[in-house]
Amino acid sequence: MTKRIFFTGLAFVVFTITLLTLATIFSPRPAQKKQSIPIILVETINAELQDLQFQIPSQGPVNPLIKSNLVAEVSGQVTDVSPTFKVGSFIKKGDVLLTIDPANYVANLRSAQAALAQAKANYQDAKARTEQARKDWKKIGKGEPNDMVLRIPQLNQAKASVQSAEASVLRAQKDLSKTKVTAKFDALVKSKQVDLGQYVNTGFTLGLLFGTDKAEVRLPLPDKELSFLQLPAQGKSSTFSDVTLSGIYAGSKRNWYGKIVRTEGVVDESNRLTYLVAEIDDPYQLTNTGSDFAPLRYGTFVQAKISGLSATGVFQIPEASLVNKNQVMLFDGEGVVKFKEVNIIRNENNAVIVSGLSNEDEVIVTPIENPVDGMKVRKIGEANQTAEAEPEDDKAANTANVSQ
Repeated sequence: MTKRIFFTGLAFVVFTITLLTLATIFSPRPAQKKQSIPIILVETINAELQDLQFQIPSQGPVNPLIKSNLVAEVSGQVTDVSPTFKVGSFIKKGDVLLTIDPANYVANLRSAQAALAQAKANYQDAKARTEQARKDWKKIGKGEPNDMVLRIPQLNQAKASVQSAEASVLRAQKDLSKTKVTAKFDALVKSKQVDLGQYVNTGFTLGLLFGTDKAEVRLPLPDKELSFLQLPAQGKSSTFSDVTLSGIYAGSKRNWYGKIVRTEGVVDESNRLTYLVAEIDDPYQLTNTGSDFAPLRYGTFVQAKISGLSATGVFQIPEASLVNKNQVMLFDGEGVVKFKEVNIIRNENNAVIVSGLSNEDEVIVTPIENPVDGMKVRKIGEANQTAEAEPEDDKAANTANVSQ
């Protein structure tokens, strides 16, 4: 009885397992969710063949071409100061800036003039004595008289005294003229160290003047940039490159224009850079009467763009379109990415100047993370298309279903 119950239970269990297995096999399979790969949207530009001129960037502070200390050449008390001799004032060549007490120098001049008059009188006397000695010798002497007879040494001494006295007069006149301190060039008064009533000695610094005729900017460049420039030749203005300077004046960005007139001829040992010097005419625009007045003040830090050599038959593309250092991504008619190798000529203003493209090429400018040659993409603004690509396994399954 017990065995019968055991075998009956065992048969029931086997039957149940068999039914569950058959139900699992023949039950309909649930639909699998299709996994899809999104197609990346990209922006493109058409490669355009062009001729362009390289623009080499640099920067530096603006300085005067002429910078000179104003120094007292005579001693004395300052008796007069011009109203224009103030820090920040503009002065013209020949302007009298201050006067040093001339009394002593007037006296010295008169004394020198008196000494000259005395020397001239002595010379005339010596000359007359020489002529008289010559006449006397002709009456009583025989042969040619010697210099002692004709008093030639005394005549030469008197002549030398005249020359010395003339030099003293010139020196006194020069000293007297130096009591009026004048500007030797058009200038801006940078600093002033003297005022009315002050006593100054010879060599005392009265002030510092910055010339306003021309300004200069030292522009550092690494050696590799020199290959894109025409370096200036000394004295040949036809070789001077144009330069555009940008800076801030009165809160606004302004531009000024100049020429690269020379290089400093050496490589700076501290930074291994070569310095080019740009000159700008009339930096304070003292002759400008228009409404676009914007002086290029000394000390202003400016950004510079130097006009370099020209290039023909090149392409300018955004830097973001470069991949693998020297390749670009092209968009072909099938909506896939194609890599193309280019020759990089120069990086400039977040753009890359290259050769190796053609006008028909459509360059992808949207950065793509880990791009693959042949991957599918879609242009922004293109008519609605399938936004997703089917995985390869799904494509194969669909093909199999069609064949069945």
